[in-house]
Amino acid sequence: MKLSINGRLVVASPGDTVYGAAKKAGIAIPGLCTSDHLAPFGSCRLCLCEVEGQSGTPASCTTPVREGMVVHTESERLNRLRKHLVELYLSEQPEGDRAPESLQWLGKTLGLTQVRYPQPSTRMDTVDRSNPFFTFDNAACISCARCVRACDEIQGTHALTMLYRGFASRPVAGAAPLAGEAAGFASSNCVSCGACVKECPTGALIEKTVHDAGPPVRSVRTTCAYCGVGCAFEAGVRDERVVRMVPADDGPSNQGHACMKGRFGWTYNYAPDRLRAPLLRQGDQWVEISWSAALDRIADEWTRIKDAHGLDALATISSSRGTNEENYLFGKFMRCVIGSNHIDNCARVCHSATVTGMMETLGASAATNSIRDLDLAKLILVVGANPTESHPVLGARIKQAARRGVPLIVVDPRRTELARLADLHLQLHPGTNVALLNGIGHVIAKEHLVDAAFVRDRTEGISDWLKVVEDCTPEVTSRLTGVPAHLITEAARRYAKSGGSMAVHGLGMTEHRWGSHGVMALVNLALATGNIGRPGTGINPLRGQNNVQGACDVGSLPTYFAGYQPFDNPELAAAHVAVTGRPLPTARGMKTPDMWDAALAGTLKSLWIIGYDVAQTDPNLKKVHAALKNLDFLIVQDLFLSETAKLAHLVIPGASFLEKDGTFTNLERRIQRIRKAVEPPEGVLPDWQVVCEVSARMGYPMRYSHPSAIMDEIAQLAPMFAGVSFDRLDAADGLQWPVPSKEHPGTSLMHERSFPKGKASFVAVDYLPPGEAPTEAYPLVLITGRVLQHYNCGAQTRRTEIMQVVDTDVLEIHALDAARLELHNGDLVRLVSARGEAKLPVMVSERVQPGELFTSFHFPDTDLNVLLSSSADESSKCPEYKVSTVRIEKVLPSGTASASMHVMLIT
Repeated sequence: MKLSINGRLVVASPGDTVYGAAKKAGIAIPGLCTSDHLAPFGSCRLCLCEVEGQSGTPASCTTPVREGMVVHTESERLNRLRKHLVELYLSEQPEGDRAPESLQWLGKTLGLTQVRYPQPSTRMDTVDRSNPFFTFDNAACISCARCVRACDEIQGTHALTMLYRGFASRPVAGAAPLAGEAAGFASSNCVSCGACVKECPTGALIEKTVHDAGPPVRSVRTTCAYCGVGCAFEAGVRDERVVRMVPADDGPSNQGHACMKGRFGWTYNYAPDRLRAPLLRQGDQWVEISWSAALDRIADEWTRIKDAHGLDALATISSSRGTNEENYLFGKFMRCVIGSNHIDNCARVCHSATVTGMMETLGASAATNSIRDLDLAKLILVVGANPTESHPVLGARIKQAARRGVPLIVVDPRRTELARLADLHLQLHPGTNVALLNGIGHVIAKEHLVDAAFVRDRTEGISDWLKVVEDCTPEVTSRLTGVPAHLITEAARRYAKSGGSMAVHGLGMTEHRWGSHGVMALVNLALATGNIGRPGTGINPLRGQNNVQGACDVGSLPTYFAGYQPFDNPELAAAHVAVTGRPLPTARGMKTPDMWDAALAGTLKSLWIIGYDVAQTDPNLKKVHAALKNLDFLIVQDLFLSETAKLAHLVIPGASFLEKDGTFTNLERRIQRIRKAVEPPEGVLPDWQVVCEVSARMGYPMRYSHPSAIMDEIAQLAPMFAGVSFDRLDAADGLQWPVPSKEHPGTSLMHERSFPKGKASFVAVDYLPPGEAPTEAYPLVLITGRVLQHYNCGAQTRRTEIMQVVDTDVLEIHALDAARLELHNGDLVRLVSARGEAKLPVMVSERVQPGELFTSFHFPDTDLNVLLSSSADESSKCPEYKVSTVRIEKVLPSGTASASMHVMLIT
């Protein structure tokens, strides 16, 4: 569509507004209520325009373009109106420094020299400081409602509303039960995503760190180091300290949005207990030693142990929080210096079952589609995932889709936020994923909903699958899972008939005795219905940590080299020798559970653990602690003295993501840059330099001037990264692998024409029960997972203002069980399993079913994971975090639980 704006020919698209078309053409129009992320609103009236042939001065942000229209956004009349509007806005503002700079600047550009109107007496000078991360100064507010709209349209929490009219109009958080006044942000259902703060045009909403330290003077583009969404941020720096993290508007994964952790949970970087020097254990004491002495000690001990006991006496657990380059180097160190594949990472306890299941069926173990495909899906199936808490930005996007009318099916034992929004909630018993998915498959097969052409041309093995699902009727499936038969049938029909169903799954799928079978059963459904290889479809695992995808991609695994290449590949072997000068070991290494067994057996003598608190987060902690204590020499490299570090012989400080360069790979296979924003504590080295120093001391120098050179080496050895380089990542703002050549644009959609092994394979799996079932001694089933506010072991979030929101783990219990056990909110109980016990405060919750419990594991004092067994997926060794049988014993009366946690769980 062509139109004229201020005498210039502008080309626009149908649906564009005059404001949007002008902005695309580089024509600036003043505006305070407009935002690229929000629907047009037209409240500030500063973007007034004149349209030839149309009376009045409409707001350009709400005026749709028309073919041939002639628009003027600058004229004496318009400037006069804008000047009066700004004067009215300024008349409501406080004098002095509290008057918003944006309004003052607008006034100056329009020639406003004085404000003729007195400040209205009805204006309320209210400052809400209740939120731990930001303040709201009502005096600086212009009632544009951008904050309210951001909460509604972007986050979907609906925590804000506009109260009153006229001069008294203002946004409030939560309900206003008393005399029209709300209690403030802290007492509302606000999730502190920061969208309102980012949208505020006047600074009425402002981060406390910026208020206290001043605005940043420079910013550095980087990637968040929490979950696997991979949100892009601008790290704002002042006086060589980070003072603000703002989500980047053009972030490919987050599009300007963030969650509480990424937006505000970065202040751990300046926690007083950051490790700043290497610590050597001497008896029961820690002694600070020099970096040179620490690196020498590692090299000396590992050389001695290797010479005395062989290469099987040494192992490494690398970090899913570290960069791709660091993870690759730790793998290279083990293979070239030690001569083994004894390296693993925390994917072992989360999505290793996904790797196994997707490799068996599809030949590739990562998300088939991109995050943006959520906007293209005609149905979304969420299996064993709670993304509004574990992956909040992606969860918000699913909420947006559901509110647009996209059908949503949620498979989860708990009544999560998405389950409440879902068209269908299949509330199954924990550990019955395979039974449910096979039951859905039965309906698809019986009702002839199979995509016959897709199955014929692109798959193999369907006959075995059809035999397995033949007897999995909805009635049989219902008895196993607890899901009503009619819901199973309806879910199958909707998934098969939608025309484009997209499946996402999380740890509720993988962390089971038969987790890899669950993934295979889900892939079988996608293959049977042709819901793969097209936009808005596919199988998409929600990877938990910021770089758990990348750590596996670059070879921090005992089973694959970088790029998921088998160790016995002769072409890889030749390339490895040519590039590294050392042969590639061909024997598979120890997985993490194998390391515990070897340590207890006395054959594993030393373990080097980087950025991973196994002593808090692994299951069956008594066994893990015993294994760690049985080592001759335990090295832990981390930001803080973690529970694992407390058991170490030598502790090495680490550098945070804000203090180094490198790359992370998010859950959609997008490789993105992280960039150094500030210096680490004096003397602290990034992890990649630490391993290089130790390697050189052991006779194998690894010389790199920058992490970009490490990525270049990865590209040499892994064909799926052949076209990846820092220069290309900077230019393209990330690339999605595979990137097989320097000219390749990256792969946003996998398996569009073929699968890695030609055809995809149906892998028929029977339902098998979980590792434990309720008994008279242990009658309840415990599920563990994350909550919105914290992240894994909580090492980062527990050192931020997030502790003012949630400061303890809480045991969720159904009201019927609570009544039977005479428990009330806040009662302290002892949770007992066959392996140990933990104490937790109780929260009566509608989110769990009778006979089932839920809690998180973010606080080490809880010692929650001592309860869990060593039961694990047969193939991947992924532990069964989601099914543990327990009993409850009452300890103390009510009143001991955190009031802040009460609020968050109720909401």
